[in-house]
Amino acid sequence: MDGIRKLARKARMKIRHHGWGRVACAALLKALGHNRWLNVLRCHCLEEVNPAFLQFPRRYVGGFLSPRALGEFSRDPEASISEEFVQYALTKGDKCYGFTHDGSLRAYGWYATTPTRISRDLRLHFSRDYIYMYKAFTHETHRGKRLFPFGVTRALRLYCAAGYKGMLLYVDANNLDSLKSCAHMGLRVFGTVYIAKVLGRYFICSTPGCSRFGLRVEDVSAAAQRSRAFGDSRVAR
Repeated sequence: MDGIRKLARKARMKIRHHGWGRVACAALLKALGHNRWLNVLRCHCLEEVNPAFLQFPRRYVGGFLSPRALGEFSRDPEASISEEFVQYALTKGDKCYGFTHDGSLRAYGWYATTPTRISRDLRLHFSRDYIYMYKAFTHETHRGKRLFPFGVTRALRLYCAAGYKGMLLYVDANNLDSLKSCAHMGLRVFGTVYIAKVLGRYFICSTPGCSRFGLRVEDVSAAAQRSRAFGDSRVAR
């Protein structure tokens, strides 16, 4: 009974925080197999710097991290960042804006200007006029201090100064807390990408709003490459 009461109390809090509609939608996605064979990505855009999030958080040091610093932080298991990933991201020119606290990396986000893998089999493309923000992380002991909006806003200001129009990112459709956080920051949803994997094959569909930002998801799995190679060979004949 105690377990049932806890679940009911948790459900009531979630409904009060997000509303019936959003909670029901998230529950439906979970029932349909979200994050197993189905993914629904809500695509967001941020083009204006909000001065409210430019104030530097006290007792934190923030900025783009050097390759040497990232190498050191990757050896800290609490930073949730691997040497393999750091090497991949830096090789393709991505940058990491992070906050340190007492010398430890406690929040960060990665920023890309070139197509970027969102999984082993999928790669996201977007307009060169925008930057793509991904792999956001905040250590559990430092959540609630608004490090995510501070970092995103400060990074956006730097990229806009360099000539970019704005920032793109996506949030899983059942991640209600992140969706609400993005809305509070002023990010707007411009489109949705639906990804289904059936019998080893990906079916990907994007809503019309994605085209303005050149946002699309490409299947780069071995199966897709074999299919393309087979198609090319048939054309050559």
